[in-house]
Amino acid sequence: MYETFIDLDELIGRCRDKQAKKLIQEAVACYRAGAFRSCIVATWNAVVFDFLHKLRELELLGDGKATEILKDFENKSLNSDFKGLWGFESDISKKALEDFELISPVEQKDIIRLFEDRSRCAHPSMASLEEPFEATAELARYHLRSAVIHLLQRPPVQGRSALNRIWNNIKSENFPSDVESAIIVLQKSPLARARQNVIKDIVIGLTKSLLIESLPEDERQRQFSALNAVSKMYPKEVGEILNDKLSYIIEDKIDDANWDKVIIYLGSITAWERISEPCQIKAKVFIDKLDIYDNKNFRSWSNKKPLLFNNINILVKANYVDFLRGSVISKLQIPLEELLDIKKHYKDKLLNEKVINPNLISAISQAQLNKLAIIINEEDTISHDLVEPYIKVEIEKASLVDLLQTVSDYSNEYLHKLIEPYMKDKINNASLYKLLPARCNFESELIKLDKQLIELSDISLREKIQQISFDDFDTLIKIKATYQYPIIDQHFKELLENNIADVVDRFINSHSWANAKSNTYLLVEIVDMLTPEQWKRILDAFCTNDQIYGFPYSPFIAATFVSLFKNSVLISGTVQPYWLDFRKNLDRFTGDKNINQLKLAIDSTQY
Repeated sequence: MYETFIDLDELIGRCRDKQAKKLIQEAVACYRAGAFRSCIVATWNAVVFDFLHKLRELELLGDGKATEILKDFENKSLNSDFKGLWGFESDISKKALEDFELISPVEQKDIIRLFEDRSRCAHPSMASLEEPFEATAELARYHLRSAVIHLLQRPPVQGRSALNRIWNNIKSENFPSDVESAIIVLQKSPLARARQNVIKDIVIGLTKSLLIESLPEDERQRQFSALNAVSKMYPKEVGEILNDKLSYIIEDKIDDANWDKVIIYLGSITAWERISEPCQIKAKVFIDKLDIYDNKNFRSWSNKKPLLFNNINILVKANYVDFLRGSVISKLQIPLEELLDIKKHYKDKLLNEKVINPNLISAISQAQLNKLAIIINEEDTISHDLVEPYIKVEIEKASLVDLLQTVSDYSNEYLHKLIEPYMKDKINNASLYKLLPARCNFESELIKLDKQLIELSDISLREKIQQISFDDFDTLIKIKATYQYPIIDQHFKELLENNIADVVDRFINSHSWANAKSNTYLLVEIVDMLTPEQWKRILDAFCTNDQIYGFPYSPFIAATFVSLFKNSVLISGTVQPYWLDFRKNLDRFTGDKNINQLKLAIDSTQY
């Protein structure tokens, strides 16, 4: 322990046993009154009572040696064996060292000196009668400090017994993996007010285990938690231990297979300040050689190699090591898409601030809209002002559908505000084939940006749809089949009504089975507008154009003509002569069950 000047009141507060604390308070009072001999005597008395208290604590823990010594002390007290009691006191430092490892050999010398000076103060015969022992303020304060620091502040378990209890505590599956909780647990263990050699053994033991042993990840996290907790409890001591020993452990004990553990250790433990230059060089070489791509599972048909996140975890830790950060930055000079994958995978503030964001800055100028949108959407991303000029260029280049898809993908108000000013021009300049999916598939996105965009889209769509003439009627048919939109239906109906003769001609001139099916559907739409002459031409074409009555669409066409016949009868109130002529012509079709159904429908009205 590296205790220097300690306030007297703080010394009192450090005492664990109430009786010992009371005697130390008395010793401090004597010191302040200038009664330095009395101060030393009271200090020794506090040591005796503290030692007895520790023996009782050890007895409760099942320590047979403590029980034996306590019984011997009680027998001497009951029998008023003053000589034996004197011997008991004179052996306290020996028992504390050899039987219970409560103190170190160096600390024992301080306790022996206290006992000897106490005897000189309390028994004049032990000093020269001509020159009585004079206790100085410095000596009294020295003994006060030694008594409290070496014994009174410490729990009864030190040495090997203390180490065993601490290690069992850390190895427990219930030991916390967060540092603050670990500190609370360790402060209630023998590690509180521990001797320097106990701290050193724990720090070196945890360090070797973390660097060499292959333990389950949860156990390693508990060890990291314990080591960081000890470093916060004893920052100066742990720092000096690691600065002195860490480089030696790495150089002497670590083989190539364990260098990943070294990097993770250096990035996880904050107490060390320096390691040797050879260790630094090896660490940099390891990072430079570290592969961040999963080449084993790479498929040639894939656009990119999968990332090895286990190795990237090592880079995340390496970033916390100042002399390795440059190597990490160089290693992550990778395509923007992969940087964004890493940024999304990790929420490490230092990684984003020192590595990812600077690398993103250099890649932004080459990024497309969707990548820039991801950057904008990140809560901890680089400045919007930096990304904004580039994303505006991409917004201006993007199609209307691409912009609305971006709005759909990212609920980011700032991003939406960037896109909204461009939407009116995008709508006005969009082709019909771009405007239709935008209006029909992204209505909520348009409303989210600006409700007026819906009205603007409808106006633009109406203008473009109304430009479709009957010559491009097939185009309108395809659009109607894809999009359910009132303006399309309205224009479709208007074109049919204004081009009845052309619709009839389309049917008559059907050039394929599929074309005949489509044209038959159009007849249904204009059934109430057909003239007798047009009906006659239609029914004649049915019997003469094999693309109409032929396979594979004859079932649909025949069934549709049954419907057309019924509608015709309903409209005119009777079976028109052209249907009867049509019925006679159907007799040329024999064995066709679909046409037979059509025959039956006409025949049923004649009886």
